[in-house]
Amino acid sequence: MRRRDLFHSLVRLGERPHTSNVTPIVTTTGLEPHPTPLTIEDAYHLLRRAGFGPTRQRARSLVGKSSEQAVDELLGTTIEDPSTTPGTWVDRTTENPAGADLQTRFAIEAQWSTNMGSLANWWIQAMVADDSAIEKLTLFWSNHFTTEFSFDETNSIPQTLWRQYLMLRRNSLGNFPSFALDVTLDNAMVWYLGGHFNERGRPNENYARELMELFTTGIGWYTEGDVKEAARVLTGWKSSRFNDEPTGPDGYYHAYFDAARHDTGAKQFMGQTIAARTADNNTAFQVRTEEIARLIDIIHEQRPEAVSAFIADKLYRYYVYSSPTESNRQVVAGLANVFRSNNWNIRPVIRTLLASAHFFDPAVRGAQLKTPLEFIAGVLRQFGSSEGNPQDWSRRMDQSVMDPPTVFGWPGYRSWISTNSYPVRRNFAQGVIGRMTDAQALAFIRSFDDHTDIRKLVPQVVAYLLPVPVSEARVENYIKAALQNAPDYDWPQIVADAATAGQRIRTMLTTISRAPDFQLC
Repeated sequence: MRRRDLFHSLVRLGERPHTSNVTPIVTTTGLEPHPTPLTIEDAYHLLRRAGFGPTRQRARSLVGKSSEQAVDELLGTTIEDPSTTPGTWVDRTTENPAGADLQTRFAIEAQWSTNMGSLANWWIQAMVADDSAIEKLTLFWSNHFTTEFSFDETNSIPQTLWRQYLMLRRNSLGNFPSFALDVTLDNAMVWYLGGHFNERGRPNENYARELMELFTTGIGWYTEGDVKEAARVLTGWKSSRFNDEPTGPDGYYHAYFDAARHDTGAKQFMGQTIAARTADNNTAFQVRTEEIARLIDIIHEQRPEAVSAFIADKLYRYYVYSSPTESNRQVVAGLANVFRSNNWNIRPVIRTLLASAHFFDPAVRGAQLKTPLEFIAGVLRQFGSSEGNPQDWSRRMDQSVMDPPTVFGWPGYRSWISTNSYPVRRNFAQGVIGRMTDAQALAFIRSFDDHTDIRKLVPQVVAYLLPVPVSEARVENYIKAALQNAPDYDWPQIVADAATAGQRIRTMLTTISRAPDFQLC
């Protein structure tokens, strides 16, 4: 089956009224708060989009709350660093493989790959465990401020990507210009986009261009002269990577400033002057605050509509609908206005969007294809089972953690489903369900009301696992998968026997997981 045909079949199976992913989604709702207390279906929808899928316990905890109360709970008040790390390697230095004999080089690079795998698996497990909206938002920023693990016949060292992850997470709900400043001087980013090679008299324009084109304004809002002047502002920063290289005052795996490599002349950027420096004020602190922070402030001062619209559009595509049309533009424009009017703070934007009537509109439910990471983390969260190496499955579904194909990040949307990746998704879900123990399977159904009544149980399970209502015929098919030709009245006896119940429940769940709309959220 061709990718487009497969995608269309996914959409046709979802029975969302009056809309599809083939024709434009049209709604009449806006950014006003969702008007009624959350139902269980509303809670499921919020947790699918704001996080990596609902659990019954988390969804029930949100029922009856207003959308604003529920979103505030998911966003929290502070962001604490994780209590665990991917391993003790995160604080170890590494040798430089350049110039080493082949055996040593291969050993160093193999260790990087091993460490990157442990980082990826650690993060996926954090996604699975997260009852808030923070890991999902951190993933958004990771794909916005993109860095690759493997690129141009070199690598980002996993220790630097771990620190980048922490930086993205800490800033995920903060002030956007401050966030952009931290990203600009992030060790992994300095290396990835050539900042390490950006020196006085030999400017490297890569990051300067992407700061505007990919990170703040979008294309078309700057000149080549702006790129050149921004690159001059950014000269002199180095990436600490190996144990035989110099480091700055913050130690290994932090960017540091080499004053002798910084262009101290005055710069003209977007019509504004950034003053020249002298030897006395050419320090890391002063260049960071008086040049780089000023550069980022100028972008927001001179191109506020561009920045706000660019970020609002990306957030809308991520949380609501990947292919917005003119009918959705008013919502995106309103979101951009929230961004500007709140002094570029991210939290009010996310809160407004996720609590809005538009976000909860039935027309946008089931309108998104789950990314591989959403799919994997969601399956593990909802079924309570395990997978020892989820990052390998993610890679086979075409989304290697922190290793997108280009600086543009993951293309997403329909590209997530192909004739290669779709069978991998089905096999992953089937394997996770198959590893559910009888006790786990029974615990799964016991979390639903009236679980001993098959005709009350199955519609609840379907609503939990699928994003939009399905036909009575499909519900009947899932009931048959559970009963396996037994009459309805035998179900209480079936669930009284753990081994029999476990097998029947796994069969039912596997049947549901094979539905094309299991790929939607």
